[in-house]
Amino acid sequence: MSGLEQVKRAIVEALEAEGTAALAAFPPEWARRYSGPVIAVGLRTGESRGGAVGSYLGERVDPETQASQEVYGMRLELTLSMDIYAPPGEGAAGCDSALEGLHRAVLHGLPSGLRPVELRWDEMGWDQETEMFLRRGSLSCSAFFTASRSDDGLPLTDFILKGLVTK
Repeated sequence: MSGLEQVKRAIVEALEAEGTAALAAFPPEWARRYSGPVIAVGLRTGESRGGAVGSYLGERVDPETQASQEVYGMRLELTLSMDIYAPPGEGAAGCDSALEGLHRAVLHGLPSGLRPVELRWDEMGWDQETEMFLRRGSLSCSAFFTASRSDDGLPLTDFILKGLVTK
């Protein structure tokens, strides 16, 4: 899973943990399937920071195998779209309720590798395409990833967002 997809998934999961419906951004018609407010999480802008593939951070010992592993890091600077849709019956109150859930998720529910910098939102309006109320928002953040390379010399491919629990 790409770094961007990991970030979007982490934000969606944090919003859902706060009781706010959310999905990665899709074509506008998806929003109509919801009877309450929903937040569409997408990408507005982004850039990769650090080395071309990843910056060397040091070594660690795998606790299971005792093998030495090189650890690399990567940083993404992202501005994510956080667009809130609410059906006509919910109106401004629905958008404001979802915005409160977004604030809670940003303050308390994100993995340690996702550092929010700024949350912005615009005035609410009517979206003709979805026939719903819409408050466009954005979340600027830094996302930190790590990857390990063991002595087998295989190339780095799997950067994991810091703080995510992997299976």
